[in-house]
Order: sequence, then C-alpha cells, then structure tokens
Amino acid sequence: MSAAFPALPLLVLLAGAAAAQPATPPGEAAGAPRSVSLRTKAPQEVSELRIRPGLLTTLLFGAPLRLAGMEVEEYEHFVRVRVLEDMLVLLPSGSLGAGKRLRLKVRFAEGTLPASADFILVVDATRAEQQVNVELQPEVPSACWREAEAERIGARQCQAEVERERKRPDGLTGLLANGIMDDRGVPARELRAGERFTQLPGQPLKVWDATSYRARGVVAVALKVTNLSERPWTAAGAELVGEGGVRLKVRRVWPLEPLVPGPERQRVVVEAEAAETEARGRFSLSLWQDGEAPGVSVDGVTFP
Repeated sequence: MSAAFPALPLLVLLAGAAAAQPATPPGEAAGAPRSVSLRTKAPQEVSELRIRPGLLTTLLFGAPLRLAGMEVEEYEHFVRVRVLEDMLVLLPSGSLGAGKRLRLKVRFAEGTLPASADFILVVDATRAEQQVNVELQPEVPSACWREAEAERIGARQCQAEVERERKRPDGLTGLLANGIMDDRGVPARELRAGERFTQLPGQPLKVWDATSYRARGVVAVALKVTNLSERPWTAAGAELVGEGGVRLKVRRVWPLEPLVPGPERQRVVVEAEAAETEARGRFSLSLWQDGEAPGVSVDGVTFP
C-alpha cells in the first residue's frame, strides 16, 4: 500500500521529530552519515537502507523532491513520513518487525535526472542509518562512455589473448598442438643472394642469405642481414607480394628489438599466413621501419 504526502512547515516537522526522537541507547553510536550515488541515465542499483522502530532516519537529496511524489509500502506503520524540499524524514513505529523489507520510491522535481530513485527499507532491531546523503552524479557524455567502454573491452580481449598465449605450449609441442606442423614436418629451402634472389642496391640492410619455410597455413622467411647504417634499425612492418599481385597476410616480424649497426650478421624472420595454393611462384619481400622507405627489398623469394 502506498500514499502521497503533502509538505508541512519546516518548524512544525522539526518540532514533532524532536519530540518523537528517542535518545540513542547506551553503547550505540549514531554512526557517520552514509552516501549513496545516483547516475542520471544508467540503470540504478536499488540501495538497501536500514531503519529501526523509534529511530529517525533522514535522507538528504542533491536535488529538489516532488512533494507529492513519494511512495512507501505500509506507510501506516510509520509515525512520521515527511517530504521537505530536498529532504525525506522517516520514523518507523514499533509495529514493524525486524527483517521486514519495504519498498520506498521518491520522485524528483520536473527536469531532474534521474526522474526517480528506488530504495529498500530493511527493518533492523538493533541499528539504523540515521542520515543518508543521496548524491546525483552527472552522466558521462555518451561519446566518452563509448570510448571508455571500448578501451575496457579491448583490455579484456588483450588480457584473454595473453592468457591463451601463456597456456599454449612452445617448441615442437606447440607446433603440433596448434596444428602448424603435420607428419611432413616443416620443409625448408635455402635462398642465396644472387642465385635465388636479388636485392635493390643502396639499402641500409644487406641480405647475405635467407631460408624459406612452409608449414600448414603458414610460411616464413628467415634473413641473415647486416646493418650498414650508422644507427639502430627496427622493423615496423613487412610485405610479401607474389606474381599476379597475390599479397600474403603478414602475421609478425621478429625480432622486435633494433638491429645494431656493424658487421655482425643478424637474423630477421617474417611470418605470413598462406594457404597451400597461395605461396607458389616468386615473391617480393619488403621490410621497413616507421616513417622510412623499405630497408630491405628482395625479389625472387620462393617457398618449398
């Protein structure tokens, strides 16, 4: 059962409440005010508020209330139920048994978001929340909310991928478990500079030789290079383009660390997805670092 209540003058209310409010029982502290936050648009979580027969509970809102828009179940069991501008005062009677749960609904003045708020009043024989501060939080703009939500989803997906990678076995077991290697193993082909492939002159990385590999759905090219420039060189991307414009999807370039200058031969591996019929014929391989022309451009790469 519910009812709406008219406003009463503030002095009359406070005088009546003071007369009815009992002293705090010995040994029972009033406790700090509780704070409840309401978002303007998001679905609201219904908060539970503890009330005690004979003890006044006051709800202070961050917005004006609609004076005739309050509803409480079993209002006849309350000594006081009053709405004053942005304040609601409840004084339950002793006829309410402990554990009783009553629904409370308040409505805010026109133009306020959210338009209303719901609470569950839980009757407690030993304690109550004497002051509850209800704050209205402005809604985050939808564009910002969508961006933040996208970041959270991306972080969860990244975490899930890291967890999957962590659980995957490595070595030969990993090749077998992931279906990359079958009973034919991983065929390889040696590629020698000037014989099997050619490189454009004047590039910062010189390719000495290479080895190509084929597994189920995957191909790779391992290059032995020296960095002829005077500064470290870091691969940022690669491209494998075959005859007729067939372009393989590059999965990764390794290593992620820079290749140091000097005569030392260092290895670079390019891995790409390729169906059995895709990686046929001759391919051109390009490697580049951010914002620069290709550091490696070789033609004539073939796969076993």
